[in-house]
Amino acid sequence: MTFKPSIAFRAKAKAGEAMVEAFSKKFGNRLGVSLHTHQGPPLMAWAKIGSERKETLVLIHGFGDRKENFYFISKFLNETLNLVIPDLPGFGNSGMDPNLVYSLDNYIDWLGRFIEENGLDSFHLAGCSMGGAIAAKFAAQFPSKVKSLSLVGPAGFYLPGQSSIYDEVLAGTNIFHISSPGDFETLQSRIFRKSPALPACVKEYMILKAIGDRTWLAKIFDELVDMESVKSGKISLEQASLNHLCKEITMPVMLFWGRHDSILPWKTAPFVEELFPRARLHIFEEYGHVPHLEGPHKLAEHMLNFICEAQA
Repeated sequence: MTFKPSIAFRAKAKAGEAMVEAFSKKFGNRLGVSLHTHQGPPLMAWAKIGSERKETLVLIHGFGDRKENFYFISKFLNETLNLVIPDLPGFGNSGMDPNLVYSLDNYIDWLGRFIEENGLDSFHLAGCSMGGAIAAKFAAQFPSKVKSLSLVGPAGFYLPGQSSIYDEVLAGTNIFHISSPGDFETLQSRIFRKSPALPACVKEYMILKAIGDRTWLAKIFDELVDMESVKSGKISLEQASLNHLCKEITMPVMLFWGRHDSILPWKTAPFVEELFPRARLHIFEEYGHVPHLEGPHKLAEHMLNFICEAQA
């Protein structure tokens, strides 16, 4: 049964939304963020931090996420790198178009046009979760553009015999399908090793947003992974994965994984490392699925070291 919030709950959620937006704006101003819009189609809102550094890093967010959640790690990256951070179509301020098909191939096409319009000829690329899958496939398709590839708990890879969110969805459970505050708490406990303390009004805003977005997120998830073909038996989860593309990704690759990741379990990491010609792996013992939120300083330190070594 879907949760029915009271008038008071909705009022507090509205205050929580205002608090989140005010925080993001203030944080962005401190970082020197400039906001832009790529008209597409599809439309893509994006943030730029810096333009004077020699090297540029493009950051690709994960499923159900938004560019502002990269501001925390940007604080530790922007003294060394120019940063380009888009809201992927279907998320953040990039809008929702029910007429679009949000397949992985389309995301690569949309990102490619965004990169082209902004004149990014050669850059470093990083992606978290779903953003990792998009970044990996983009790197395979446009290897001359990507100097190095950082993947943080990347989606899209599959270790046979290791249960992950994909198996859960096939079994009829999608943790992103939020219908109640309890579902939201479960999702938070799966994403973070330790769920962050949030003001009550912010949590209530996030709960209502997650409930309101559940049908939309289900559409994107199914189209992104081509779950219909998997469910019908046309292809297996392994065939739907990016495992076969790894050999085509020849630039330096750094994999980051949280030991307590229960969305895409860390045991997948050593298997994925072996699939790439030039990959290294770092496991964060203290984090879950989102090291860029749980430990942005540590992730930034490791990422910067890798990018510097990749250029040597």
